Amino acid sequence: MAIFLLLFNPRFICFAYAGGVIATFSLVIRFLHPYWPALGEVGFLRGIAQIHLPGLLALIGVLHLTESLLIYLSGHLGYSPIYLKTPDGEVVGGYSLQRFWPLPLAGLWAQVVAESADILIGGIPMPDWWPLLGEVLSPGRGEQIVYLLVPLVAGLGYSDLALSSYPQAKRKKTAGNLALYSILLLALAVIAAFRPEVLLPAALFAPLGHELVIKKGNKEEFAGRPLFRADFQNGLKVLAIFPGSPAQKAGVEVGDRLLEVCGEPLNSESEFGHIIRLHHHHLLFKIERDGREIDLPVHLGALPASRVGLIFAPTRWAGTFVEIKQSSFWRNLLRRLSRGR
Repeated sequence: MAIFLLLFNPRFICFAYAGGVIATFSLVIRFLHPYWPALGEVGFLRGIAQIHLPGLLALIGVLHLTESLLIYLSGHLGYSPIYLKTPDGEVVGGYSLQRFWPLPLAGLWAQVVAESADILIGGIPMPDWWPLLGEVLSPGRGEQIVYLLVPLVAGLGYSDLALSSYPQAKRKKTAGNLALYSILLLALAVIAAFRPEVLLPAALFAPLGHELVIKKGNKEEFAGRPLFRADFQNGLKVLAIFPGSPAQKAGVEVGDRLLEVCGEPLNSESEFGHIIRLHHHHLLFKIERDGREIDLPVHLGALPASRVGLIFAPTRWAGTFVEIKQSSFWRNLLRRLSRGR
């Protein structure tokens, strides 16, 4: 289901949307079955209707709660600086946050078998109180429940934009919103296990609540004042610094405004490149940080001038940028077919 939803929008490849669709479809089949008993004769539909929905929704909640923890711990690492064209046509500097975590899981599979079955040979006997959550199977005479651990892998991904906040602050805000969503979904799943009438609200909350988290984050980010926008002040504002570069070793920080290089004022990146090529080996940066001016010596050594390691905020003449557009497999397919005609 997640792969199918991917064809409509890349961000729909998520357990929240896929699980919500499956849970809602299962409830629809259960509702229609008394009126159309033939639905129960279709193996696929019967299987969908028999899914334990509170368990499915709880799994979605646990995975997203884990994702919120991973975002908090490492969501800001490996960000990419970008020039982004906002909906009002302004080109601003920001950061693209992209992370992916393969999450190993172990699924507990219960099966009723005969006490003489070969599957019992080599198994480990467990105490009567295990598993803690119990089971819904009822073994008959001469039968026994066998539990099998099945290895699984879940892929958790994080994609976000930071325009009015730095990546470190953005990941904390996103992690908090996602954790709140996960806890609410888990609570609804537990309540639904005892109150079936809560199943439909819980199934709808899985995709809609996740969509709300995304919309809320995007609205806050685009509504805030961009950190890096074209301005008329002197100097160049530092958007990003390459790790291990001469600029980082010299102590330049993201957000600094580079005013002068070797005593010469800056107003464009072309001027910066020209000055670097003239002086090259030993440079003196004058930067503005928190209202204070600081002099930082930068040593390039044998490195070429292009390896100083700085990326500046876009200027008023920025001609290269990223633009956000909605697309999908079906939309692109229809566009290609229409061009072919």
